[in-house]
Amino acid sequence: MPTKNIFAGFGVRSEFVNLIYTELTNREFVSYADILALYCGRPKGYYEKMACNSEPGYGELKKAFPDVLKALREYDPTCIEDNGKTGKGKAYRYIGRSDDPLAEERKAVEQKKLEDYVAFCKASSGILPSSWFAAYFENTQLLLDTNREYESGMAQIRSSLEQNLTNIDLLPVFYKAITDKKVLRFKYHRYGQEPFTLTFHPQFLKEYNGRWFVFGDAERLRVGEQGSGIREPYQAYNVPLDRIVGEVSEVDDAEYIPAPKGFYQEFFKNIIGVTREKGAKVEEVIIRTKTEYQHGLLLTKPLHHSQQETLPFGEHDGQWYGEVRLTIEPNRELRGRILLYGENLEVVSPELLREQIKDTITKQMAQYRE
Repeated sequence: MPTKNIFAGFGVRSEFVNLIYTELTNREFVSYADILALYCGRPKGYYEKMACNSEPGYGELKKAFPDVLKALREYDPTCIEDNGKTGKGKAYRYIGRSDDPLAEERKAVEQKKLEDYVAFCKASSGILPSSWFAAYFENTQLLLDTNREYESGMAQIRSSLEQNLTNIDLLPVFYKAITDKKVLRFKYHRYGQEPFTLTFHPQFLKEYNGRWFVFGDAERLRVGEQGSGIREPYQAYNVPLDRIVGEVSEVDDAEYIPAPKGFYQEFFKNIIGVTREKGAKVEEVIIRTKTEYQHGLLLTKPLHHSQQETLPFGEHDGQWYGEVRLTIEPNRELRGRILLYGENLEVVSPELLREQIKDTITKQMAQYRE
């Protein structure tokens, strides 16, 4: 048995260890370059003519590969052979009897991670909605201990967001419906409108700004109507949980409609929040920062994953500012985030977004005039 469990730990090294072990136990020759290509999302053979040592994580790979080989040889000294080559072409193959020789070590680490996760769940009752936490640990000693520690002031983690939101207890209901591919029916009460009934195919849950939304395919029913409803075009229909009224029930006579593979990854890719506005398109947004502190804050807390610094903060044409660029579909959430920073941010382009921000500020100023 190996003297050290190579699967213990976390981070890049742990990723490499698991990747190397999996590839070796496929019983094919594997080189350092093969593993690096897999890790970096490169095609096989990419590093035959490219340098490896400049890639992120290469240093950890050089440590992890020998560790895996050593652990396997401790299990069976004859289970590893090499292809006889040197340099980048050198590769290794596992030829042992067992298909998973280090299964016990892997299970031990998985069990420890599970125990650590349960401990985190227990400590993080101040982050998870209490009703969601209770739904998954109902009638357990863990829930009882967590409640006692929380009431006695021993909680160690707390969120700044208040999670006691209307209908937050529906989170596990919708999550289970998504995983079990169940169709649900409920009444949706839009602000300022009469409630109407939806036959809903839940597909995705998303939180934004402390509010939970469920996305899916919808069939709308008129109030009091029973039956299959009126089909609406598939547009990732979204429902805020706090706008659901009454009971949520399962629909047994409807076939569940799943989301196309990767749909929601693409749906949210180019927006902030949850709103796709009619006619909006992806475009470059240039934002100017007016203080060095604001510039640094925006770099450490970017508005969107596409954000890039295009102009470091400094003196430009006699003025002090910096600039960042977003490749994004403008929506109300983006406008809200920009306005949140007040005079410290200025939209340079596109012109329509600049005018929308200007119009909002003008209306705000008018409210404070005597």
